[in-house]
Amino acid sequence: MVKKRRDFANCEFVELMGNATDLSQLIAIQTSYSDEEGVRYSKNHILPKYGSGCIINFQFSEIKLSISRFKLNRDLIVNYDCDADFTQLSFLLEGEKIISLNTNTNQILLENQESYMANLNQLKGSVRISSKKNFKEIKIRLSKLFLLKYGFPSDYNFKKISEKNLILPITNELFKILTNLEESSLKGLSRKIFMESKVLELLAIQIENYTNDELKKKNAEGSKTIKKIYKIQQILKDNLNQNYSIRFLSKKIGLNETVLKQEFIRLFGCSMSEYSKNEKMSKAKELLRCTQIPIYQIAEEIGYKNATHFSVAFKKYVGKLPKQYRNFLN
Repeated sequence: MVKKRRDFANCEFVELMGNATDLSQLIAIQTSYSDEEGVRYSKNHILPKYGSGCIINFQFSEIKLSISRFKLNRDLIVNYDCDADFTQLSFLLEGEKIISLNTNTNQILLENQESYMANLNQLKGSVRISSKKNFKEIKIRLSKLFLLKYGFPSDYNFKKISEKNLILPITNELFKILTNLEESSLKGLSRKIFMESKVLELLAIQIENYTNDELKKKNAEGSKTIKKIYKIQQILKDNLNQNYSIRFLSKKIGLNETVLKQEFIRLFGCSMSEYSKNEKMSKAKELLRCTQIPIYQIAEEIGYKNATHFSVAFKKYVGKLPKQYRNFLN
């Protein structure tokens, strides 16, 4: 039996403010450090409060590269309000995370074997990292100076984090480079030359990948579970006058009923029927507050066959009959 929880009840929260963009400073402790031939290296072990694993950081030539490998005890919500300006390449090899921007109602959903490349400027929002799965990500941040060094014009049109078609699959070509980068045992200047060359390879390939319509189409048509669950959420929100069965929804998105129920509860903290009812009642309250639409019509708009059934359900949910609720507000 799946244990129900509220959306954020089983989460840890941390905040990155100002110029701070290093998660390892908040959830890990540094266990080793070196600075050789212009390459700063640190290994940071995750604090037991948050889970287990490590974050390895490299900094050189206006590049910051981090390799995160950990398993969280609880979902981690990282709130960002940062002034930093850089281009970021993210390669999520394992796990899942959800990016929410304050300036955009849409959420960016990433699952294993997905990537993006975008310019991040004044990042405001949050990232939710799931505790259900092992998390493994290679993240590369490039400064404007680095890009100018390699001939990028100052106004080069990198995607913004809020744009559509941001997410791309990690191709076999990218995966090989990432593996070489992760497994390299070089030191000092050799490490710097090798890592910078691999970063340039990844950058060049991703620039090309964003022009590949077939690759973008393949990712859009992918069968990632988390995207399917969010599609169900949107279906429920957009069709409040309907009452869908779990069987219908599972067939519509091609997902096993049991998996659908479990994953929906994990992501939204309630069952699909509870979520739908909450949305229906919120819409009913809004219509009662802001309009003079007849109660029978409100009932129809949120999927009730008659006003009596709606009134009983509304009173059970709110504590007042619809007419009483409307009169109370007036």
